[in-house]
Amino acid sequence: RTSTGEYAGPDGAGYTDRNNPVHVQDWNKWDVTNRSYFYGNAFAEIQPIKNLVIRTTLGIDYSAVKQKDIDPTFVEGFLRRSVNDLTNYRSDFTSITWSNTATYALELGESKFNFLLGLEAVSNDFSDMSGYKEGFSSQNEEFFVLSAGTRNGNTAGSGTSSRLFSQFGKINYNLSDKYLASVTLRRDGSSRFGSDNRFGFFPAVTFGWRINEEKFMSGMTDLSNLKLRIGAGRVGNQDIGDFASQGLYEPRYGPTATEVGYTGHAFQQWWNVGTAYDLTGVDTGNLPSGFVSIQGANRGLRWETTDEVNVGIDFGFLNSKIMGSFDIFTRKTTDILIQPPIAAAVGEGQLKWLNGATQANNGWEFNVSYYSEKKNDFSYAVTAGASHFVDEITELPEEVRTAYPGNSEQTIIGHSQFSIFGYVTDGIFQNQAEVDSHADQVGAGPGRIRYVDLNNDGVISSLDQKFIGTTLPSLEYSLRIDLNYKNFDFSAFGSGVAGRLSYDSYIYYNNFVKGRENGGVGLLNAWTPQNSSSTIPAVTLSDPNNESRTSDYFYVNSSYFKLRNVQLGYTMPASIVHEIGLEKVRFYVMADNLFWIDTKDFTGPDPERQGNNSIPVPTTYSVGLNVSF
Repeated sequence: RTSTGEYAGPDGAGYTDRNNPVHVQDWNKWDVTNRSYFYGNAFAEIQPIKNLVIRTTLGIDYSAVKQKDIDPTFVEGFLRRSVNDLTNYRSDFTSITWSNTATYALELGESKFNFLLGLEAVSNDFSDMSGYKEGFSSQNEEFFVLSAGTRNGNTAGSGTSSRLFSQFGKINYNLSDKYLASVTLRRDGSSRFGSDNRFGFFPAVTFGWRINEEKFMSGMTDLSNLKLRIGAGRVGNQDIGDFASQGLYEPRYGPTATEVGYTGHAFQQWWNVGTAYDLTGVDTGNLPSGFVSIQGANRGLRWETTDEVNVGIDFGFLNSKIMGSFDIFTRKTTDILIQPPIAAAVGEGQLKWLNGATQANNGWEFNVSYYSEKKNDFSYAVTAGASHFVDEITELPEEVRTAYPGNSEQTIIGHSQFSIFGYVTDGIFQNQAEVDSHADQVGAGPGRIRYVDLNNDGVISSLDQKFIGTTLPSLEYSLRIDLNYKNFDFSAFGSGVAGRLSYDSYIYYNNFVKGRENGGVGLLNAWTPQNSSSTIPAVTLSDPNNESRTSDYFYVNSSYFKLRNVQLGYTMPASIVHEIGLEKVRFYVMADNLFWIDTKDFTGPDPERQGNNSIPVPTTYSVGLNVSF
């Protein structure tokens, strides 16, 4: 605060200081967000004949949000807001699910059948509205209602809905608990698709064989479980906009406002995006207005489908001391739903949803656990897991090519959808002679990043890019250890990934000058003729070399291992607990995200969280009590 008690501000207009953070808390004290939720279900069930059960279930999920945002006028040094404003916002979401099923159980000797038929309807409805007003003569919270504002009123609202109707049936078969099979048929219809392709058909079949139950396995006493699983099926995806197949038009009768401003100078900027036009040329009177196209129609839009085949085996040895599973799978996804970008020159209303690329996926998963016998009141268990997954774009229609990385000479075909397409760097120019002998690179100079001329045409251009890696890890793994001694228990769980690249935003934060932000510590080691061994380019307020472009300078190995949870507990003896009328009492101390190990290439604080979400997950400590009655 100032010496007279007001909130203090920057000393002079030449600074880029932000607002006083204490004052920011004060002027937001009237802002309120209320969220209300209601969810639940009710069901009725009858059994008209033996083994036949008919059930109907009605479920609802409702949420409502109410927000009030008041921005009062203020003076803070040379920073000021001269106009106050109020924004009220409200939204409602309702989802209703009505399910009806009939199940019938049938036994014929050692064969057991279970039949299921069902119908399900899901409706989703969302609506919201907002009101904005400026110019309130009194800055009391009670006075900030929309009707008290005197200028620049603005309202907005929207609504959307979708419907899903499903028909399904399933047959489960069990022969002597050795042979298990099931067949599922689904037919789903979504309002999000065009009328010609509204419904999709999604079958699935699974088979299981408990091999250890066979007579020829009776001699293998160390084998406690061996089960073979085979499954194949198709699933659909409709995760797109509610009106994705339709041409959409929006009424724009006048300008719209957007709050902009810097260092506290917030104001409403009005954009004349309306459709009103002086068709008669009289330059007077009310202008006729219409609609603007914001999405092109695609009546042929259809379900995205994924076909999968999975083969797995469950095993157990030494009376189930060792248990685990191994799965290998292959998937093919066709008609991938996507909304590719459109060049502005094409015109308004051309952006639309399309069915595009085809993708192949292959991978495996492995899990194994060991459970020790209890000796001298001590026992332990160890569980480990690993998985590997690769994907590849195999088909790419021309109309969706712009939605994926690549250029006029290279496409993403044969690469992962998570591939990084960018430039390859080759250190930093040390002197003008190196610049002169290099390919023609706009912005090149001593101290600037050097890019590789991959096509050897003597010019660094967009054609000198390549697929430099993928953000998809080549291996994911986990480890859990559980120890028990008398009434004490201890557990530790960790997991990690290996073999992936990630964008390290802290390289940019630390190594480059940002005009309106503090500089990072990396700038202290920036390249100079006297510090030529540095990998950090020379300090500059401009970027003629376009060094923020996608390149292997920013994408680095982000493999890591995290110790996610450690817990120590003590359970009170049952004899003591039962005397006070309780079933179980356990005390514990716990730590989450205790530490992690990453590569030397990654400079950020947490390799699991990247980009704008790079703030690390905090380490937390807890002390707790579990009581059972």
